[in-house]
Amino acid sequence: MAYLYLDDSKHHPAGFSLAAFVICETDPSGHVEAIFRGLGFDPRNFEYKSSAKMAGDDRLQKLRSAMMHYVGTNCRIAVCVVEGDRRLGPAALRLLHSALSHPNLEGQDHEVFFDEGLFQSPKSAADLASIEGKFTQCRMHFEQDSRKLLGIQLADLVAHTCSTMLLETLGHVTKKVVLEAPGDSAYDGQEVELGFEMWACIRYAFLSMAKQHSKDELGEATVKVFPWGLFIDESTSERVAAAAMRRFGENYLGCIH
Repeated sequence: MAYLYLDDSKHHPAGFSLAAFVICETDPSGHVEAIFRGLGFDPRNFEYKSSAKMAGDDRLQKLRSAMMHYVGTNCRIAVCVVEGDRRLGPAALRLLHSALSHPNLEGQDHEVFFDEGLFQSPKSAADLASIEGKFTQCRMHFEQDSRKLLGIQLADLVAHTCSTMLLETLGHVTKKVVLEAPGDSAYDGQEVELGFEMWACIRYAFLSMAKQHSKDELGEATVKVFPWGLFIDESTSERVAAAAMRRFGENYLGCIH
């Protein structure tokens, strides 16, 4: 069994919205609560939101990093991209169908939680899922309150992170950061693109499978994310669709030091 949580990040000026599933083998609530409390946040009355201003707030930055580390080491990720945001819910269901065909998820029962606002109502969402007819192994929870579900707060972080990576691919983000790498890493103190730093933190988490019959060294270290961990809705413009496929369609897992 897996626990899947979905949230979205909207970027209308850039021509897309992105939704992300965080996929956990066990209920992540206890682990995430411990992260919150360890940094002085009470999960009963505090909600992590990626949209919050974090510049100059050391605790929030540490919380974001700790949550990102948890995702990168304990979870899997799948994302979908749409034009606007009206098709986020249907696209998320299409993404879920693709993700469930992955060998690690196929043939099992799952709990699936969707944030609020992705469908017109819980009934319309259930009706659409029923029409699809592909989710008999899933217990679906629509219109969930992110304040009460820490798994959705993890999905909020991942949706924002992956959106920033796509914005950079599209040329909308050019920010660079100075890395603080442990030990004798060659990256310590090096200035890199923000998207590279984000990708490096979660690159092992994308739902993927090994490429078959790779003929070069880089190919052997590159896995396929599409179609299990990426769905691009037909509404998406050619420019955004191509950028999403470039950014997420395959993933390099080799050495980056």
